[in-house]
Order: sequence, then structure tokens, then C-alpha cells
Amino acid sequence: MSTEYQALHAAVARLLPVAADGSRRPAERDASRTYWEVGRLLNEHLTGRATYGQRAIARLAADLNLAPRTLYRARKVQQRLSVAHAALPGLTWSHCRLLVTIDDDDARRRLTTRAAAAGWSVRKLQEQLNDTPAAVPPSLPRVGTYRIVTIETATEQVLGFDLGFGVRRPLVLPGKPGKKTRRLLRELAPGDAVERTIDAKGRPALRRVWGKLESRLYVHNVTSLRPVAVATLHVSLDLGFDVIQECRMRLRSPAKHLSRSVLEKVVPATSLPVVARSVRLPRQQGYAVDLFQPTDPDDPASPAQHLNALWVLPAG
Repeated sequence: MSTEYQALHAAVARLLPVAADGSRRPAERDASRTYWEVGRLLNEHLTGRATYGQRAIARLAADLNLAPRTLYRARKVQQRLSVAHAALPGLTWSHCRLLVTIDDDDARRRLTTRAAAAGWSVRKLQEQLNDTPAAVPPSLPRVGTYRIVTIETATEQVLGFDLGFGVRRPLVLPGKPGKKTRRLLRELAPGDAVERTIDAKGRPALRRVWGKLESRLYVHNVTSLRPVAVATLHVSLDLGFDVIQECRMRLRSPAKHLSRSVLEKVVPATSLPVVARSVRLPRQQGYAVDLFQPTDPDDPASPAQHLNALWVLPAG
């Protein structure tokens, strides 16, 4: 562990001490200011170091038993809200998380002041943002959530991960997972869902995922985009577990008439990272695939832009 990382780890740990229930979260009345300070530490330590920053945040989250998105959000709050705004009476951490989705600086400052002065609830603030949908871009879908399914082999039934596109892999992680993950592997049953992550020692790990899963399943990183015909791309998807799915995708309206030459000019401008979320279509029609790109490539927690239209992967 480098001296630089040790200092960051110690400073964040002081701001987010372990509570009685084992979690690390400040009191609600102090949360906005505390997370702003966490964001300041992260930005001072990581700004201008995109690749290292992602690794450091993943490691810090694992070491402190935090969700990585909490640290990414803290960075964004510190970047977009002044400490004076973050500490306004009546503004909670939930208010701040909504306010920083507003890209326009002046609009964000006006709405922040108005929300605090009027004592808006989080729901009221969300309603105000919903009146101008463009002010709240969609979140980038998260990669790495899998449903547990039964796999039929020649001799038995075993549990496995459903990677999407009909691809399934046995319930085995590379390397030697930690004790907690090994116990979870023994407890899983068909229909459960897990997120693939890393533990505090950098080992492959899993955590359970609860609640609505539709938006989290079958989300994959795109590793390449290449025009091959009119309104058609060859796309490589990383399904996880060293599995790459090669696809031919047809663009739907309004882009279905784009020639290959036009696509060859447009596609190189679509820089990676890009995330794909797929849904199987009924009656063997293939898959509907939506492509998303983060507005800030250095920050996976940044809002996403939906690329063009719906893309379709024909069956077969």
C-alpha cells in the first residue's frame, strides 16, 4: 500500500467512521458536508489521473466497505456544489445527489438556493427536475450483475451465471475468492442475483443484489464498434468471465438508412467506453440493444447519454 494511498484511506476513514451497525455513514444532518469533504479529498488526490483514479476508488470502496458509486457521487458533489451550498439548512445528501445532475451551473445554483429557502422535500425537488427532463440525464447502466440459473450438463444439473445471449457459465470465480464469497457461492439458488466485484484484498468477489433487476441485468461493456453495411455495425460485447460476444446490429429509425460510408465517419467519433443493455425480443426476433455513453469518460458514475436510437441484433 503506497504512502499516498494510506494517507487518503486514513483521511476518508476519519470522516466516515464505522457506525454501530457496521456501516460507514455520517449522521443525516451532517451527511452533505461530510460527503463534500470526502469528495474534496478524492479530487485533490485523483484529479488528472483517470485510470489510477478508477482503481483507487474501487480499492478504497472495498477497503472501507462502501459502494463505489458513493465515492463517485461525493466527487461530483464537491465539483458542482460549493461547500456553502452543500451545507445549506434543509439540504440533505439526497438533495445534493439530485442537484449535481444539473449540468448548467447557473440553473443548479438557482435551484439549490430555491430548494433550501422553500424547504423542499426530496420528492418536491425531483418533481421540479422532472418538469425539465433534460436536466436529469439517465444514469449509466452498471455492468456486472448476473442472475443465477440452472445449467444442464450431460450428467447433472449445476448452478451457473446467466451472461445473456444464451451464454451461461458455471458458478466458479477465477483465483481463490475470500471466505465470505465462498460462503455466498454455497448459499445461492436459481433466481438469485449477484454483482461481481473485488474484496479488500483485490480478490474476485460477489455481493447479493436485491429489488428490481430489469435495468441491471444483461448490461455489458462494448469493446469495439465497426460499420459493415448499410445501417449495420459489427459490435463486440464483453459479457464477463473472459467471454466476448460478437454481434451484427441493425440500426432502427431514425438512423436505419445510414450508408456504410456515413457510418464510417460517425462511428470513430463514438469513443469508448460504451455500455450496452440488451433485452430478448419475443418470437425469436433477436435482441433489442440500447447503447449508452458516460458524459464524463473518466467517471463511470457520471450521467449517460443514449446513443442515437434503438439497435437490434437479429436472431442467428
